[in-house]
Amino acid sequence: MLLNFEKDMVIFFNARAEEIVPGGMMVFISPFLSYIRLVEFFGSSLMDLVNEGKLDESLVDSFNLPMYFPSPQDMAKVVEKNGCFSIEKMELAYPKSKFVDEIDAKTFIINLRAVLEGLLINHFGSKIAEEVCARTLLKSEEISTWMKANGGKSCQLFVALKRK
Repeated sequence: MLLNFEKDMVIFFNARAEEIVPGGMMVFISPFLSYIRLVEFFGSSLMDLVNEGKLDESLVDSFNLPMYFPSPQDMAKVVEKNGCFSIEKMELAYPKSKFVDEIDAKTFIINLRAVLEGLLINHFGSKIAEEVCARTLLKSEEISTWMKANGGKSCQLFVALKRK
């Protein structure tokens, strides 16, 4: 997985280097690792359908989410390999909403559904996509427990880069 991330990010940074003047700054913000587990709840709903004989496992196996949540080490390695930027600041940030202290599981699932539903429909069809989203919503208590056990906070990798 890291190799694809490296290749894609080197291409991304090369393109940004053409757009940004030397000495110019770029900020890169990415969700961090804990989000992977939350996406896995959708995957477990897909596997529930496979286990019930409602969906072919090969269709699930061929489904790929083009997502990667880099660690600070991964990001530093890619920036160094690219060579066009220097890292001015990199940290894990815990953004806080002005509207709510912590996001609840149901709200998070609904937001994640907005991101994933189109991909699910394109790959599995609207009926399966609807069922997967509904089943994942039913797992909100399990997801809520997981979120509380893992701090219940959103976490982002913040990277400020300077064009060399």
